Amino acid sequence: MSAVRVGDVERAVARRFPLERAEDWDRCGLLAGDPDALVTGVVLALDPTMAAIEQAVAHGANVLVTHHPAFLKAPQWLTPGRGSAGVVFSALSQGVALINAHTNLDRDSEAQRLLPDLLGLTPLKPLERSTMAMSLVTVFTPLVAAEKIVDAMSGAGAGRVGDYDHCSYAGSGTGRYIPGPKSDPWSGTSGIAAEASEVRVEMVAPRSRVRGVIAAAVAAHPYEEPLVTASDVVISRNSARLGMVCSTANPTTLEALVKHAATVFGVTPRVWGDRNTPVSRVATGTGSAGSLIGDALSAGVQALVAGEVRYHDALDAAAAGLAVIELGHDVTEWPLVDLLEAAVRTVAELDPKDVHVLPATAGWWTPEMK
Repeated sequence: MSAVRVGDVERAVARRFPLERAEDWDRCGLLAGDPDALVTGVVLALDPTMAAIEQAVAHGANVLVTHHPAFLKAPQWLTPGRGSAGVVFSALSQGVALINAHTNLDRDSEAQRLLPDLLGLTPLKPLERSTMAMSLVTVFTPLVAAEKIVDAMSGAGAGRVGDYDHCSYAGSGTGRYIPGPKSDPWSGTSGIAAEASEVRVEMVAPRSRVRGVIAAAVAAHPYEEPLVTASDVVISRNSARLGMVCSTANPTTLEALVKHAATVFGVTPRVWGDRNTPVSRVATGTGSAGSLIGDALSAGVQALVAGEVRYHDALDAAAAGLAVIELGHDVTEWPLVDLLEAAVRTVAELDPKDVHVLPATAGWWTPEMK
């Protein structure tokens, strides 16, 4: 048994796929299990099913890492049976912790390139146009302490913008103050007006981490009474956006693109649109992609390749001139498990032979599928 704990695996996954990128309604991270339990092995799968839990037990593993969560709404009772309650009960009763990365993994820039790469398309830019809620933490400090404060705030979770870390802004100015009679100022004398050259350091932070970021800034600050403020802001998601706008290597038709996708994924797609439609620009999206139809139409693509789209959404898309190719929700997300595996394997003390990936199998079929 390694010295790795369940919490170490959870943190490795969260570092790779930051939790602040997840939707508000989502459930990500460690949903069931003891974070302090020693890891005997890790099994990875797309879904936290009863079968996946049994496979984990068969492998001697006590951690199951998946893309989809065991539940979105917490079960009211944890009893044996079907559904999310039965899954969680089964996992806990057999000592298997459940960890997942869902919409935070969906928004990973590498994840959004998987479909284009498999289909031989050239990624051009992210498809989704959206914003995300964040906080802006501002600190006024002498220049000599700015770097230390930025490091401390980054360590507490601030300063991550898209695929960049330690992002900060500093502007110079003059701070003015009158130290009180009981104060111990870093610079100046009690009762006498003073001023000091300062920089205004600003960093974005997930709203859930603001308290910790402020505490880190205060601890690293040389002032007796540092001024640290936080305000709610909205920022662009930048690279953390769903979907990808792509170009084809050569102009093709919808029917040819569909046949190619069917061969690559070994499934029979469901298609909306005229088979003879010329195609040179394609949008891709894993899983459910109905929310991306408007962005796809605005991007001027001729087809959207996705896991699934609701009937009326697909009907409206086709009427607006956007063809839709549905490959199956699970089919488009199988490659995401490889990214989860790579994240888990970053846990330094975890023995590689204790990590197992369950084979991708469709839970559905059509008469044309072999």
